Order: sequence, then C-alpha cells, then structure tokens
Amino acid sequence: MPSPPDVIALLEGAEVLSRTRDLRDIFRTAAEHAMRFLEGSYGLLFAVRFTPPNLTVSLLGCCVSDGAETFWDDAYGGQPWLPVDPLLASCLEADFGHAISQEGDMWRLAFAVGALGQARWVLEIHGPVRPREAACQALSLFLRCFENQHQQWEYANLDTLTRLLNRKTFDDDFERLIAAAELAEQADKLPLERRTASHPQPCWLGVVDIDFFKKINDNFGHLFGDEVLLRVAELMRQSFRSNDKLFRFGGEEFVVMLRSVGEDDVRGIFDRFRLAVERHDFPQVGRVACSVGFARIDPRLSPADLLGRADEALYYSKRNGRNQVNGFDELVMSGKLRITAPASQALIQSDVDEIFL
Repeated sequence: MPSPPDVIALLEGAEVLSRTRDLRDIFRTAAEHAMRFLEGSYGLLFAVRFTPPNLTVSLLGCCVSDGAETFWDDAYGGQPWLPVDPLLASCLEADFGHAISQEGDMWRLAFAVGALGQARWVLEIHGPVRPREAACQALSLFLRCFENQHQQWEYANLDTLTRLLNRKTFDDDFERLIAAAELAEQADKLPLERRTASHPQPCWLGVVDIDFFKKINDNFGHLFGDEVLLRVAELMRQSFRSNDKLFRFGGEEFVVMLRSVGEDDVRGIFDRFRLAVERHDFPQVGRVACSVGFARIDPRLSPADLLGRADEALYYSKRNGRNQVNGFDELVMSGKLRITAPASQALIQSDVDEIFL
C-alpha cells in the first residue's frame, strides 16, 4: 500500500487541480503530481486519437525529475500522430486501465485517462521501482480528477458545435504565440554556426472560410450546414498537429495558429488541409471548398493587425477564384497586395464580410 504521506500528497494534487483553470497548467499539474507519487524519473503525456481502424497518439509534453524537483516541458513544436505501441494499446483496453513492463533496469508504466474506448490521453511514466497495484489504482483515481477538470475547461473554452477553441480563448493563446515568435526571431539573429536543427521556427496565423456557405444553408438547410461545419472541424483536427491551435471564430470562419513552422513548409500545411476539404464527400451536400489566407507572426504587431493581414490574404483568395491558399507576405512581395495602415483594417474586414455573404 502507498504510505499515508504519499496518498495525502496525491489528494493535495487533486485539490490543486480543482483550482487550475489554464489548460497547460492542468496538464503540468497532473503530470508532475503523478511523477512525484510514483517517484518516476521521467514521464510523457500523449493525446489519443481513434480514427477507425487506426489508434494513434501525439506527444503533448514531458516531465523530468532530478530527484529533488520535477519539471514539465510542453511539446511546443507539435508532434505528429503516431501508432501506439503494445504497452500503450494494452492500457487502453479497460476503463482508466494501466499496464506495466520492465525495460532493462527501468519500469515503464502507462495509464489511460478515460473510459474504455473513450480515453483521450495516456500518461507514461518511467521509474526504477515497480509500484504496487494499490499505488497504480490510487493514481488512476487521481487521473479521473484530471479528466473532470479538463471537461470543465472544455465547457468554458470550446465551441459547442465543432468542439474547436472558441473566440474568447484567442487572446490568451495569442500571447503565447507572440512569445514563441519572439524566440524564433532571436534564433534567426544568431550566427549560422551557432544555430541548431532544433532552433525555433516562425509562427503563423491562418484564417479559413468555407466557400459559398450561405448557399449551402439556403439549398440544403441549416442541419446540413452544421454537418459541414462539423466535418470541416474534424478535417482540421486530422490535418494539423495536435499542438496547433484551432478556433471557430463564428459562422463559417476558422482561425489556425501554427508554431515553429519553416517558411518553406507553411503553405504546404495549409494546402494539405484545403485539399482534404476539397476531396471530402459531405453528406447530401457533396463537394465543398474553402479559402485560406495566412500571415507570419510579427511580435511588433497587435493581434488585430495580424488578423487583418491574414484576412487580406483570405480576401485575395476569395476574390481570385476561391478554393486556394495565399500568404500575405508573398502577395506583398509580388505586388498583388500592399501593406495597409492599421486604421484601414476595419474597412478591409467590412469588405471581407460583404464578399462572404
């Protein structure tokens, strides 16, 4: 059995979780307390996605202990979706299940967070000692608190239809994006001999709009219009990385935040999503297309100015045939757009809103 001080520490962790409101802090708090409870050396927290017949995971962050303190680090770059290995698959075969294996002189433990078939996270902990079954059961109960707190966070921060982030969460996430963009700019200023393959890459803001969405609602009704929004949201989750921020801004407009993406790759990422929409067979409606505009995050500009730049690129896509991706900087360099004063952004947005109707 776990000793009383250990159990009390876990209960204290559950109490801290109940007061935590920021999503990253929810992940960090759960991982750090779990690591300390099992005296782990390091841990990994994965998001789980089941797209029949494939079960995949994506790294959200890692937790490392030096014996005295435990440190959490977000996977800021965003990780690809990868197949699960046998240990992770095994823990997902029961309600809040767990699985254990020995690898060399270390024990590897995996805990599913969620009911059978509905688990959305897996916490993996590596440590030098195999914990008792009672300790594993206690940690599984603690992870239910983590799941409950995350559900409360979702209720407050997700769009009720698409389950993407809602507009009111944009400002907080944008502040973090600005911070990441500043790190990328600092890295770009380093001499070439001091740069590494893992140095931060630029950050980007994209605006997505479903083409002729009003006609979809008029011709097929709002029920099928909502189905299109749901399918587009799911295609976004499948096309972008787990750590990319996806927002529904209202109506048929979506916003994407990308961290650490090279300038040569960003267009391809947005175009991959556009093609996924173009090729998807939507119930009753058939084929649907979307237009995309994106802009590089400049830490010197306000969120409104950067949204305005992405909107200008989106407006260009709409005006020049729709179903295409355009970047603000590329359009400026080619002379197709010019940088406008911030005061004109309201007029640009008005024009964009008018052409979407």
